Amino acid sequence: MQQSYTFNYLKIYIWHGISIILNLLSMFIVIPRLANNVEIYGIYVVCISANIFLTYADIGFASAGNKYAAECFAQKNLKEETKIVAFVGFVLFMFVAIFAFAVFLVALDPRLLIKNIHNETGECIASRLLLILALFSPVVIFQRVLEIIFNVRVEQFIFQRIMIAASIMKILSVFYFFHNSQYNIVGYYLFCQVINAIALFTAAIIAKIRYQYDILLFLKSFRPTKAIFIKTKSLAFGSLFLTITWILYYELDAFAIAKMLGPESVAIYSIGFTILTFLRTLFCVIFTPFFARFNHFIGLNDINGLRKLYMSIVTLTLPFVVFPILSLFMLMGSFINALVGSYYQNSVIIARLLVLCFIYSFISYPASFLIIAQEKIKILYITAAITPVVYWTGIALTIHSLGLTSFALFKFIAISLNGVIYFFITIKFLGFSPWDFAKHILSLAVIPVAFLCGALLYFGQFMPTGKSTINLITVVATGGLSSAVALSLYYLFSDHFRSYAQSLFRKCFA
Repeated sequence: MQQSYTFNYLKIYIWHGISIILNLLSMFIVIPRLANNVEIYGIYVVCISANIFLTYADIGFASAGNKYAAECFAQKNLKEETKIVAFVGFVLFMFVAIFAFAVFLVALDPRLLIKNIHNETGECIASRLLLILALFSPVVIFQRVLEIIFNVRVEQFIFQRIMIAASIMKILSVFYFFHNSQYNIVGYYLFCQVINAIALFTAAIIAKIRYQYDILLFLKSFRPTKAIFIKTKSLAFGSLFLTITWILYYELDAFAIAKMLGPESVAIYSIGFTILTFLRTLFCVIFTPFFARFNHFIGLNDINGLRKLYMSIVTLTLPFVVFPILSLFMLMGSFINALVGSYYQNSVIIARLLVLCFIYSFISYPASFLIIAQEKIKILYITAAITPVVYWTGIALTIHSLGLTSFALFKFIAISLNGVIYFFITIKFLGFSPWDFAKHILSLAVIPVAFLCGALLYFGQFMPTGKSTINLITVVATGGLSSAVALSLYYLFSDHFRSYAQSLFRKCFA
């Protein structure tokens, strides 16, 4: 059974990697075509950003349900698992219904949500997009339920395959809805929603056949259940505070900008925010597999083993975090110019500030894992509360002087304060002073970083200008190759990184 799960983990990583590649292709293919009409693209961004509320509509019960459903599955108590999943679905249904009704009301007058829509065409498009969103909102219930069903069986790769097929169809549809003088963003959005619904229906059929899932029991259990509520509420409400603070910090930008500055500002900001979201997805894939090992060491009370693992994670992930982010930061002007054109030149400074938000990831991710593993939840609450308070206070004080830039600047400042806290948690756990940390970890990256910055400053002056796929590939290849050389230098200077890489290669060949 353990070997079977090991193969499943490998499949999950492979298909997750393919999904990330598709997201990257989507950024390169879809966004340039949608961004041709700045105002309409800004309206589209605001409308699809409303989907964020659906992501958190379970108010923490989905994560709690995932945990307890997995326990029931392990105990082969499939009836109880089905009841828990159905209860989570019902909680989602209640909040999705409220959301859909609210979106429907806004669709009647989009100016309630979006400021400065300049013409009736823009208002009509906004109304139709919001109406489609309201109509397809219930689909998220089936998506979350299916995610839990596949997750507890460690067969997420099946669900990923189906959603990847749907993503490919969405990407290809861009060439139909956006070509020559045609710009049918409403048709594109509707097509994407229909394809998503078909994909989920296909996944439901597969779950029914593959697991003999009891659909009738699920429907009977799709209601409020006191016993399950009592069982899940502690864990659910514990994560609710973290969810709320994250929404306040990360998810409300498009709505605030739309209301304060208008749809064109949303379009300009969204270029950098799209890159930020991609980095967030990428780093989640890199760091999440380590989380289980933290809990293994805590369970065995092996603090020395955990400390060695922690040191390894910080050392090994530093180049994969810092080098790509620095490359993006330095080539951002050429990258955005090649991606969406010179009209979005104001996006450059915003995108640079936003990508820097993840420069601390090689410290912040393992530190947050450590806090949870050691059950120091209060510290996690403090760090979670800092970001939205600093973020929105800074915007309120500077929006009139800095305009759109204040959103990116204070997103970086807020996360930097957390980075400082995570830094001190890290050095305390490793038994380092700040000087020791700089000497044993940061100093190893000085020469590679110096090379990377020097190389990109030199090659940056030769980067092509103008929006085109060839130019975009040239910019990405320049950054990628420079980062690869910097990684080679890091390999030479870091004994820890070199020994781990050599060990990994030996195991692969063995």
